[in-house]
Amino acid sequence: MSRINLFLLGSPRIEKDGVPITVDTRKAVALMAYIAVTGKVHQRDTLAALLWPDVDRTRARAAFRRTLSTLNKALGGAGLLADRESVRLDEAVWVDLNAFQAGLAEWRNHGHPSPDVCSKCVKALTASVIHYQDDFMKGFTLRDSPDFDDWQFAQSESLKRELVHALERLVHGHRDQVDFQQAIEFARRWTAVDPLDESAHRQLMDLYFQVGQRSAALRQYRACVRILDQELGVAPLEETAQLYQTIRENRLSPARPGPQRQTVPSDGRGVESDAPTHSPREILVSGRRSNYPLVGRSAEWEALSQTYQAISNDGFLMIIEGEAGIGKTRLAEEFLAQAKTRGAATISARCYEGEANLAYAPFVEALRRIFEHGEDRNKRVEEFSLDSIGEAARLLPELRAAHKGLPDSPPLDSPGAQARFFEAISQVFLEACRGPVPGVLFIDDLQWADEASLDLLNYMVRRLQGRPQFIVATWRADQLPEGHRLRLMLADAKRSEVASLLSLKRLNLEALTELVSNISVDGTPIPAGLEERLFNETDGLPFFLVEYLKSITKTLETNWSMPTSVRDLLLARLATVSQTGRQLLDTAAVIGRSFEYETLRIASGRSDDETVEALEELLSHGLINEINWTEPQEGLAFDFDHDQLRSLVYEEISQARLRLLHNRVADSLVNHGLRGRREADHASLIARHFHLAGQNTRAAEYFETAGIHARALFANTEAIAHFRLALQLDHEAIASLNQAIGDLQVLQGEYSQARVNYEVAAANCNRSEEALIERKLGALCHRRGEWELA
Repeated sequence: MSRINLFLLGSPRIEKDGVPITVDTRKAVALMAYIAVTGKVHQRDTLAALLWPDVDRTRARAAFRRTLSTLNKALGGAGLLADRESVRLDEAVWVDLNAFQAGLAEWRNHGHPSPDVCSKCVKALTASVIHYQDDFMKGFTLRDSPDFDDWQFAQSESLKRELVHALERLVHGHRDQVDFQQAIEFARRWTAVDPLDESAHRQLMDLYFQVGQRSAALRQYRACVRILDQELGVAPLEETAQLYQTIRENRLSPARPGPQRQTVPSDGRGVESDAPTHSPREILVSGRRSNYPLVGRSAEWEALSQTYQAISNDGFLMIIEGEAGIGKTRLAEEFLAQAKTRGAATISARCYEGEANLAYAPFVEALRRIFEHGEDRNKRVEEFSLDSIGEAARLLPELRAAHKGLPDSPPLDSPGAQARFFEAISQVFLEACRGPVPGVLFIDDLQWADEASLDLLNYMVRRLQGRPQFIVATWRADQLPEGHRLRLMLADAKRSEVASLLSLKRLNLEALTELVSNISVDGTPIPAGLEERLFNETDGLPFFLVEYLKSITKTLETNWSMPTSVRDLLLARLATVSQTGRQLLDTAAVIGRSFEYETLRIASGRSDDETVEALEELLSHGLINEINWTEPQEGLAFDFDHDQLRSLVYEEISQARLRLLHNRVADSLVNHGLRGRREADHASLIARHFHLAGQNTRAAEYFETAGIHARALFANTEAIAHFRLALQLDHEAIASLNQAIGDLQVLQGEYSQARVNYEVAAANCNRSEEALIERKLGALCHRRGEWELA
């Protein structure tokens, strides 16, 4: 009888008698996984509705029958037990997930208090975690079955929590047995699985110190600090900082019990769960996982899948192009993951900005993956010809040391040497990609490839006919002008019908809404109505959107800060702007998100021609947009493409230049105003610019004007704030400003604060004003019932 093994911890795969089998549809894999994990007898209608939710019952049942037939055929009739109404898994099928959970069950049922870990517990837990190779069904998604994706994600998060508990118990168990080295290995894995858990970092720091690796313990603290700062923007907890200080000062006692993590019974199964010892910043936000649902790319995905499935004897080149952050790499990686589930060999490499002079850089990276990673790959090396390995050794000299007896390759200047070299490297990749289905070679950011790599790639693309290999590459369209050799290569390959181009566009609101609906924060869905704001903030750019989702905390704060990775993306966009354009952009950033042409021209000090030319450049780069007023006479005005972009430009300006620009903007507003508005209407704006320019005296004057204007509009809170700012900037009218603040505080019922300000005013006023302030103090005391003082 055939033996069926189902592997779900990692990229899902099915083996029959130790040999991976291939099924033609993802739905078959999903069906097998769902039945195996739930361990129940399922009605056919229930399964059909889960996997085909968007079609009617008749079509769903028909699709289910075809999928079940395909799966049964691939399994050789073993593994599944089905009748006309229901389907279940044969008990003889081995599932790695069950093996993982069996070890956990043995530990839980061992018969002593759960926090204790004896040698038998360690053995059971070790046998359990061996089966956990990676996240549950990693890289697998069903685009048209959100209920299945939700179930898959919930399973993944639950299993990850169980793994963390197991690793934590193993660390404590080996520590109690004074086996520090083994405890360190499990603590490392713990931090890798849950890098935001400070208790894991503390355990590892303590263990490093116990084995005499004090410097490693200090480095672990720095790693903890870096991770928390990058992911959450916070400092470590006091407990972590104290442990670091203790280790730094060499005051930690040897063989000291490690930092404990409180546990409490959870759901009645005897499983330990975290007590609320996490600070809010440590709560796992589902949005922080890298594997977001892929939305808005159904057409592109179908094009990739159909093209790949059509490969038989001839290979194919698929180019994915789009702007930075549009999701090119994500789409390609999702496709690679899917290809792996079908049994395809995949090889990935990437080009890097600044490495244009590093010959064959992406191919060297790819070759190293072929020859140095994984048992299967090492076995494949034996299948390569010695001549091919010898030519590959030109790029990887270490191959000659690893493979004795390689023939000497002819000099590259000998006749036909380059053709032999290119052909040999092509054959290496072709052989490495050989398998039950065509393999995939993926090269990311091809716009930064060196010329030698482009020569080799061009050679491979021209010889795709008769070579069943799928080459996928991404590039940024704005980095490749018309006439670039990559565009010529693509055009030539298209004429030979071995290439195609996918151009990615930004997500629309519907796609964004679909993505947000699949994201939750600590198990709680993101509130409805947030989608439109996210769309306005990101303009549908997936990279921006993902970074925003990553930055949302458990409390769903609305005052988001710009994630570091978005900052890097924006800096790359700014790098292409001319000097004059950047000067105007700096001035615009100082003015604010929106800015008028006249204010910009005057504050920047540029002529009309220079200003217009620079604005056209900024518009063409998509950095700013023109505001279309409802009334044409209101004049030319612009705003930034993103406020985050304005913030970044502002942060990049030196302090000296900031003061200069703020002073110029303030003077421009004083002398020319804003579309005919009175000076008092924008006095607070003028005051702010003078303040940031270091002109405190003038800033104080305008803050006073702003306060008077606000008070006239019954904006009492704002008026108090303006008057206080004027005082902080050493305005001379101490008495009148404090008296004005006191008057407003009386109106707001803040009698205690008003009394303080009146007393300050009385202490600094002229003799002629003293009686008026004393009368106000008396009236205030009367209000408070302090009759004698009144």
